Amino acid sequence: MITYLAVLKKDINFKKLEALLKNKKIRMAAHYTTIGVVKLESNIPVSETEFKEYFISIEEEKDNLTI
Repeated sequence: MITYLAVLKKDINFKKLEALLKNKKIRMAAHYTTIGVVKLESNIPVSETEFKEYFISIEEEKDNLTI
């Protein structure tokens, strides 16, 4: 399973996003509301172009995350 971190755009329809993800068999593993990020899990690659309406960016999660 591949894990992604996606930055949400402001003022999106979150229910529509959840339905779209479910339809594409992408699981929302976590929603970090304070920073506007969701963690996605999928067996297939997730393309940023498919979700332009909802996300600013989508990146595959790496083990080298530092703050």
